[in-house]
Amino acid sequence: MGYRRKQVQISAFIAEETKAALDDYVAATGLKKNRVIEEALQRHLAAIDEIPANMIIETHLTTTPEGWAMIWDMIESDDEPTPFEVEAWRRHIEFIETDGKSLEDRLPPDLFAADGS
Repeated sequence: MGYRRKQVQISAFIAEETKAALDDYVAATGLKKNRVIEEALQRHLAAIDEIPANMIIETHLTTTPEGWAMIWDMIESDDEPTPFEVEAWRRHIEFIETDGKSLEDRLPPDLFAADGS
């Protein structure tokens, strides 16, 4: 009898295109989906451990509508960003990375009161 690791089930929503690519891959290789997914996760997590955090480029960008407008303006512009734009972008990134906590620290506490007063 071979050694089997304890397995748990996970669930995730993925893009239709990703599922179609997975289905095509397992059909072509004969591998089971769970094996392909587990190996992909293991490789991804191992790579994250090996690569310095500042070198990892996120595949999804979370931003506000204002942040997106700023990004689009920067993309469309041939000019170097102004010091104001650089600082605004830095603060926007800080806001996103801290889930808004960086802004809460600079604002009066009563703005975040639970009763709305």
